[in-house]
Amino acid sequence: PICSQRPEMTNRKIAAEALSLLLRQSLAGRYSLSLFDVRKTVTGGRAIINSISEYEKTTGERLSSRPEGFTVKSGSLSLIFYDDRIQSRERINWTLAHELGHVCLRHTSDGKREESEANRFAAAFLMPEDVLRFLDCSLGRELTPTEMTHYFPVSLTAAKRRRYSLPSDGTAPTPEGIELVRRLFGSSYGSETAISHLII
Repeated sequence: PICSQRPEMTNRKIAAEALSLLLRQSLAGRYSLSLFDVRKTVTGGRAIINSISEYEKTTGERLSSRPEGFTVKSGSLSLIFYDDRIQSRERINWTLAHELGHVCLRHTSDGKREESEANRFAAAFLMPEDVLRFLDCSLGRELTPTEMTHYFPVSLTAAKRRRYSLPSDGTAPTPEGIELVRRLFGSSYGSETAISHLII
C-alpha cells in the first residue's frame, strides 16, 4: 500500500506555533528578545531542556558522536539535549529552537521536510516576522542583518538568511504578533495607528 505523506506545513502555521510558544515566555522590553536564553524556555510541560553532559552523567552512557542537539520522547514529554561544549550562545539558541520546532510541530520522523520545518520554526521563534517588520517601520527602512543581531539572539548568518528569505511586501500582522510587539515595545505601541505600521 502507498502511504500518504503529510503535506508540508505553511510558513504561516509554523510562525503561529512559534509565536504561541514565545508568548509563554516572560519577555518585556526592547532588548528582552536579544537577551533571551532558549535553554530557559517555558514549554508548558511539553519538553525539558538539558545538556548532553548532564545526560551522560545521569545515564552513565558516553555518546560516541556528540551531536549539537537531539530530542528523546518519553511518553508525552520530550527531552531535549544540547552540546554544552559549544561556546556560541547564538548557536545553542538555534540548535534548541530547532529541536523545539520538532516538538511543537509534532514531528514523528527526521526527514528533509521535518528538518526544513524545524529550521523555519527556529527562524520564526528567534526572529518573529511581526517584530522585525515593526522595527523596520520604526527605522523607516529594513534593518540590516548586522542590526538584527542587536535585537534577536542569533548569529549574523542566521540573520542574513532570515532577512533575505522574507518577502519584501510583508504580511498582515497576527493578533499574537501584535501582542508580542506590545510586550516588547510598551503599551504606547498598542494603538491602532502604531500597529498598522506593522503592515508594509
